[in-house]
Amino acid sequence: MIGTDLNITLSDGSEHTVPVTYSVACAWEDHHPGQAMETMIRDVKFKQIAYLAYEALRKSGVTVKVWHQFIETLGDVNFVPKARKKDTTPDS
Repeated sequence: MIGTDLNITLSDGSEHTVPVTYSVACAWEDHHPGQAMETMIRDVKFKQIAYLAYEALRKSGVTVKVWHQFIETLGDVNFVPKARKKDTTPDS
């Protein structure tokens, strides 16, 4: 999960691609005690995915509304696996 990006679309049409970092994962675990992220992915629960997006945006410096207002603005969340990230290294 660490190193995966989230492509997040908000209801205002803005799109953000943000990383799942250790900080994001720890914040998610603090909010979901006793649960593992692997379980979330296997047994999808939308609130858990939305909270992961919320923390990833916040930790990336994107200004978001407080949780109960943020959830009303969330349009879509897509996982971008490590293997599918675009290579952004310039050619030499």
